[in-house]
Amino acid sequence: MDGFIIIDKPKGITSFSLCNQVRKKLNLNKTGHNGTLDPNATGLMVIACDKATKLMRLINEHDKEYIAEIIFGKTSDTLDIDSIVSDGKYNSFTKEELLNAIDKLKHEEEQLPPMTSAIKVDGKKLYEYQRKGIEVKVEKRKVKINDIELIEYDINNKKCIIRLNVSKGFYVRSFARDLGILLNSDAIISELRRTKIDNLDIKDSITLDDLNTNNIIKIEDFFDFPKVEVSDYIAKLVKNGVTLDERQTTIKGIFFVTNKCDIIAVYEEIDVNKYKPILIF
Repeated sequence: MDGFIIIDKPKGITSFSLCNQVRKKLNLNKTGHNGTLDPNATGLMVIACDKATKLMRLINEHDKEYIAEIIFGKTSDTLDIDSIVSDGKYNSFTKEELLNAIDKLKHEEEQLPPMTSAIKVDGKKLYEYQRKGIEVKVEKRKVKINDIELIEYDINNKKCIIRLNVSKGFYVRSFARDLGILLNSDAIISELRRTKIDNLDIKDSITLDDLNTNNIIKIEDFFDFPKVEVSDYIAKLVKNGVTLDERQTTIKGIFFVTNKCDIIAVYEEIDVNKYKPILIF
């Protein structure tokens, strides 16, 4: 039961709730996920099962792709439709002006996170400050837009649909806000769907209704790490968490440790030719 599930999150539930439903349905000990999707957002999530939760951070580093519907002339505290939506500032703009604003944001290397995010400042999450009405200084974060495409612009309904391929830590809600600012209008997210995580695609996902234990992808099938075969003696040490060195391998990065072709651990490089375990089976 140690492995990963590629699932299509439905609208109307939290990422935490989805993990709990998966855990109960498959009778797992624990689950974890690769990045929160807001309740009204849908799309690709990777859920780690049991021991695989220790490897979740290896997925969190990957770029992600989203399809976002943005409506102009509306405001909300959460920069999407998950809170009370009000009429805001709107100034009509052409498709060319929209494309110019998108192109400008494409080259931005920093982004101000939304106050409703879970980023911590002085030990507390930003949304905790917001709920109490406390103002706090938020620093911009390094981000990158790898690719961006305007799919549709509906001037009559004051909305557009954009595909974004972005780095870890990118907030699409903040992108909508910043796009609106450039166009002298308020803007929020009305629909959001995550379609890719690195080389994983939404078309490879399954729904919660169709989920069963056969959908769990084994750790060794999910990650294409090199393998380092060790002796029975070293295998016993590995199972106790010993640090490996150049006597066993000089591989750079992360690898599986095997004994008699069975995977017994996942190790990572912590220094030149020094390796420690991330997960021991």
